[in-house]
Amino acid sequence: MKKYLSLLLLMIFTQAFADVPVHADRRENAYNDQYAVVLNGYDPVSYFPEGGGTPQVGSTGITFTYGTRMYHFINEDHKSLFKSNPLKYEPTYGSYCAWGMVNGGKIPIDPTIFTLNGNRLHLFINPRAKNNFDRDVPGNEVKADDNFFIISGGEGPRK
Repeated sequence: MKKYLSLLLLMIFTQAFADVPVHADRRENAYNDQYAVVLNGYDPVSYFPEGGGTPQVGSTGITFTYGTRMYHFINEDHKSLFKSNPLKYEPTYGSYCAWGMVNGGKIPIDPTIFTLNGNRLHLFINPRAKNNFDRDVPGNEVKADDNFFIISGGEGPRK
């Protein structure tokens, strides 16, 4: 009986995480609360030029679980783009404010306030934080990257 129960649990676990890509170096707890919906449900691809360049709320019917984090998308094309390269579309510091990270803190974000620098999606708590960060994007990225590495226990931010 125990053997069959173990087999059943293994099958359920495998199915539950069947679409989870493997990135062994990714420390998920550094990016978001475990089992959270990332970006408050906004579609991560929508921030980028290929997704329109404007944040849009994704559909609860079009989702993808990456590790233990769930992302919502506005359409299947965006979901496919994300699945093909999730490390490109993930927010640079997870669901934490980039200006807060410059100053060594984990501060929640407003997903409508952002700066895109190449493939780096920086999010902010308010317009003032964005303006402060945008005054010196390259310099602030270095400071935020260093602080994120320390705060996360050795995880590098998305680049």
